[in-house]
Formats: sequence, C-alpha cells, structure tokens
Amino acid sequence: MQRFTLIILCLISLNIYGQKAEIENLINQIAANEVPENFENYFLVPKSLEKPKVYDSLRNYQIRTLKMSYNDLPLSLILRQNKKNIDWKKYNLKNVIYVHNEHINNEYIYLTAPPTGKNVQFVKHNIDQKKYDSLIKNKKPYTLIVKKKWLWNKKKIWDNEKFYNELIKAWKVDEEQNMEEKVYFQFSQPLFSTDKKYAKVSIFKNSRCKGTGFTALYKNENGTWNKLIEYNKVISEVSMSHTKCGDIAISYNNENNIEL
Repeated sequence: MQRFTLIILCLISLNIYGQKAEIENLINQIAANEVPENFENYFLVPKSLEKPKVYDSLRNYQIRTLKMSYNDLPLSLILRQNKKNIDWKKYNLKNVIYVHNEHINNEYIYLTAPPTGKNVQFVKHNIDQKKYDSLIKNKKPYTLIVKKKWLWNKKKIWDNEKFYNELIKAWKVDEEQNMEEKVYFQFSQPLFSTDKKYAKVSIFKNSRCKGTGFTALYKNENGTWNKLIEYNKVISEVSMSHTKCGDIAISYNNENNIEL
C-alpha cells in the first residue's frame, strides 16, 4: 500500500513539474517576441493577468478560418476561462524584473502602470567619475542621479536654471538607458488544449500613459510556439487633472545624506 501511494505521489509530482515547465517555456517564448529587442530585461507584474469580463471578439468567420487551417484546434479552448491566478515569481522566467507590490492596483488589474514620476538623488557636482558611474549603474528604478553644486541654495534650487538643465540632462540619460522602466508587462495563466498543441494567453503592455492588450491563440510546432491570431484587443489611457501625462514629474530624495 505504501509503495502504491509513493508511486502515485511521484506521478503527481512529475505532472506538476511538467506543467510548470510547459508554462515557463511558453511564457519565455512569448516574452521573447513581445518585449522589444533592445530591452535587457522587462518589468513583469507578479500576479497573473485576469481575463477581462467582456464578450469574445473572435468572430464566427475567424473561427471557421482557424478550423480550416488547423482542423485539430479545439473550440473548447477558445471558450474556456481562467479560474485562478498564479504567482510568476514561482516560475523560472528569463530576464524578468518583478514589479513591487506598491505599484499594483489589484482592483483594476489593467491599470497597473509604471510611475509617472521619478525621485531625484543629489550628488556633489565634483563627485568621482567612477563613483558616479557606479551610482548610475546600481540606482533604484525611477531615480535620477543629479549633480548639484554647493552654491545652489536648497530652498531656491527648484528655481535655479543651471540645476534645471542638470535635471533635464539626467532625465534624458535615464530615459535612454532605462527604457525597460517605461512599460509593465502582464501575462494571464496559459490555458492549454488537452494534447498540449495549442494554448491561449492574454497579454497586456502598460506604459505610463497608455496600455494595450489582447488575447492570443498559439500552436506548438516542433517546440516553437507560433501565434495564430490576436483578439479581444483593449486599450487603456491615463488621465491627469493638473498635468499632462508624460511631463517630467520629480520628488526630492537624499538617501546618501549629501550636504546641500
């Protein structure tokens, strides 16, 4: 009896491990196609994306076309809904930086977007170049390293033209070097056909001011997941009352206790 129980547990463990590997392989391939090539990493919301409660936009003629091209595509996969969320941190996904929980809006999952502002961390204007380069390389996300001369009065610094020029310079450098910070990715839990040949995933890419998403069907062809069709496309936009989304928004940060 104990031996039989052990065999059952082993089979269950192998099945769970196999499903986990299938999901990792699919999501890693999707990310390789959806994330821009010039991104070294990409920001991912840990909580899997919930499918929005909308009617499927996949038309009957599109379904017929799919069935003509892929006669073994199960229609049940198209109709199935995600019933639970998963934590992507428990999966081995490549080149991922997970979004901190404080940036996640659980009530409106599609509105999970990168911050519209950045913190300013001042450093001395004559800082050693190696130390400055190290700060730039190891800074926290959404942080600007700005050089400040000791003559710039703390109370009037925000009205100082020279400081403003330094700020603009730091902003532009940060935007060019950290393009990954401009967009958050979200993936739903994949749904697979019984034979594992087909899969359905919802994907959302949310920037500071606008987001786009869709649901897609994929087919596994010799180990490569190829996208068959996109549907249920959605768009979200950020609206701000006092400023224009995308304008420079900053806050003061002096973590290194540098004299001002």
